[in-house]
Amino acid sequence: MSIRPVRTRWFEMLTSRDDLGLALEALAKTDCVELETHSDTHARLNLSGLQQQMDEYNRLARRYHPFWPPTDPGTPTMPGRPGSILANALQHLQRWEKQAEPLVIRLETLTGEQDELEALGKMLQQTEGDTLDYALLTRVGPALTARLFALPAKTRIEQLPGSLLIKRTRTGSQDYLLAVGPPDAVDALAADLAVLKGHPLSLPVSLHGNRAAVLEQISSRLDALGEQITRTRQQIEDLSEPCQLIEALGDINRLEWLLTHISSMPVTENFAWVTGWSSDTSGEQLKAALADAGINAILELPPPPRETRPPTVLKNPKWAEPFELFARMLGTPEENEADPSLLLAVLAPLLFGYMFGDVGHGLVLVIAGLLLQKRWPITRILIANGVAAMLFGFVFGSIFGREDLIPALWVHPIEHPLPVLLVPLAGGVVILLLGLVLNAMESWWRSEFLRWAQVEAAVMVLYLSLIASFFQPHVWLISIVALLWYFAGSLLQSGKGFLKTVLMAAGALLESIFQLLVNTISFVRVGAFALAHGGLSLAFITLANTTDSLVAGFLIMLVGNLVVIMLEGLVVTIQTTRLILFEFFIRFLQCTGRIFRPLEAPASITANTRREM
Repeated sequence: MSIRPVRTRWFEMLTSRDDLGLALEALAKTDCVELETHSDTHARLNLSGLQQQMDEYNRLARRYHPFWPPTDPGTPTMPGRPGSILANALQHLQRWEKQAEPLVIRLETLTGEQDELEALGKMLQQTEGDTLDYALLTRVGPALTARLFALPAKTRIEQLPGSLLIKRTRTGSQDYLLAVGPPDAVDALAADLAVLKGHPLSLPVSLHGNRAAVLEQISSRLDALGEQITRTRQQIEDLSEPCQLIEALGDINRLEWLLTHISSMPVTENFAWVTGWSSDTSGEQLKAALADAGINAILELPPPPRETRPPTVLKNPKWAEPFELFARMLGTPEENEADPSLLLAVLAPLLFGYMFGDVGHGLVLVIAGLLLQKRWPITRILIANGVAAMLFGFVFGSIFGREDLIPALWVHPIEHPLPVLLVPLAGGVVILLLGLVLNAMESWWRSEFLRWAQVEAAVMVLYLSLIASFFQPHVWLISIVALLWYFAGSLLQSGKGFLKTVLMAAGALLESIFQLLVNTISFVRVGAFALAHGGLSLAFITLANTTDSLVAGFLIMLVGNLVVIMLEGLVVTIQTTRLILFEFFIRFLQCTGRIFRPLEAPASITANTRREM
């Protein structure tokens, strides 16, 4: 474990031109490669000529992707030139299209009839006692026509034509409107209902008899449709293998990824040259990935070109990774800046837990973090903060705002506010000193430690002596030594005149010391929010105790604790972030590094977009 960011390594890879796509895919799957083209001594692999063929593929995808099988990102593809691979894949897709188009049209027709019959059946199920012979509706004409419309549930219709006979049926999810009348009036109604997102449903001419007979006919027809739809789907799926559909889609998936992420690449007639940065500083992971993919390539990790700027990456254990969020709010620390994530994995929960100290409230945060961490890994911060809140809950003797259930290991904040306010002051001094020490380490890494020792070290000693003088008055003598030290160091570093240097140094010192003292006092807010948390919980407890009803008291406590957890949790999170960014980070962190953006691996072309046919 290290608090220093790691500089990525420059890599250079030589591979055959035919293996370029597979080699890039293998590197992308490691999630530790960022491409950066550097060499200008070779011709460029220009992929823009493939766009016309990709347009043809996009046309096919828009029409047929619901009927394609999901492609496997791991499906191997044959090496070759991108243009040849794409042309071959399109031939397979067009061959599949020619055979599948009649089946697709048939499937769409069958599923459309199935949807309309299911909607008609839902309507009829809500019309008990209906004695209408539906053959009269399907054979009405020519002076009259009958039409059934489906509408969103609870649709308001301002006015219906008086020349029409209307029957409206409501279900839980949709409304149905049966209209009988002159064709012109029915067409006008259809236009009005279209604005309200209504659409017509066909009334099959084969329907006859009353409601019960029609429902039986619909059920029989739906069974037949289900069999035909299943058979047609299977016929479409059976075309995949002879047309090599999965392989063709896999090849196009990779080429589409190549077009998206790699605009050009240095190549010769037979070879391709790939360069960039890798977070795998030893290169072993990259070499293993190429070997596993069966790629013949030469991979080297030479010194980077002089004019390039390497990205930096943060190397932290899993439990500290969520706390990288704070540094990333400013950017990325460069190689000679400290990565504070390990320290924040301790400091941030301590600050949060002190302000949010309650065993029950902390337990709720832990449970929330455990439930949400798989979907949103950043919520693992809730687990650490929740554990800290539980620990301080025992310190303050608080469970869901109740301070009469367990004894406090220290004090109850509301009863003893002064020590609760003073302890964060001492914590603030420690945190600010940590920031100053990290600044000293960064100066050492930049080979500027002598400059730090001449001036900034004196500022740190002066700050400590001023704090200590509140407890030991004779410490002011150290403050005088620190002042002399500071001005002597400023004179050694400055090439200007004595008086001008002293005046400028005095102004800078006054600003630095004043800022440090103000930042120290700002940590009082940690204790203030601990008091606010206890006070808000006490208010709801007092309100619950004013009622004699157990149910009412329980509801007040339930709602009160939810309000405390959500409101105080948000406010305390904001305050913790503010203290870290504006009191701690300004001592040492600038985040001037370059962000590492690894090349994304290709994903399945249809796995995430496939719809049920």
